[in-house]
Amino acid sequence: MPKRDLKILQGAIKMEEDGRRFYLKAGKTAKNAVAKKLLASLADQELIHIKRIKEISYILKEDMDWNDLAKTISKDAKKKLALVFRPLSASEKKKLKADPSNLEAITIAMKKETKSYDYYDKQSRETDIRIAKVFYDRLKKEEERHYELLEEAYSLLSDSVSWFVKHEGRVMEAG
Repeated sequence: MPKRDLKILQGAIKMEEDGRRFYLKAGKTAKNAVAKKLLASLADQELIHIKRIKEISYILKEDMDWNDLAKTISKDAKKKLALVFRPLSASEKKKLKADPSNLEAITIAMKKETKSYDYYDKQSRETDIRIAKVFYDRLKKEEERHYELLEEAYSLLSDSVSWFVKHEGRVMEAG
């Protein structure tokens, strides 16, 4: 395996592990059900990314080719992160309120997802190997989806009344 590929994948693993540690730590301190669920879900997604990157590293270390990955990537690409705040109970919805620590954690997480997206985007643009490009582009899409979920959570937590009007067409009842 070319040293450049190994270095890229090692960097990707480190980035995903750092993200997972952050999500786990932030999830433990989050005071809001939405923030807790979202951060736990993102931590789990980082594990999936780490596993996928390690599998690819192993295959490439065994002098196999990027083309050997085509079937694995196609299967993994079908998995999607579920929207985490739809299943909240009515009582949880009534208790929603902005907490600066939740919003700060989500803001930091959004920056991390942007950094990951940019990293994979750079690798995609610089590789001449089609399947490597597909892999990096799929990781980019997943990072983009994570960012969208974080953005949605930020909107919900910072202004829950407006969020519910926009998404459910009604205002929450005060409780």
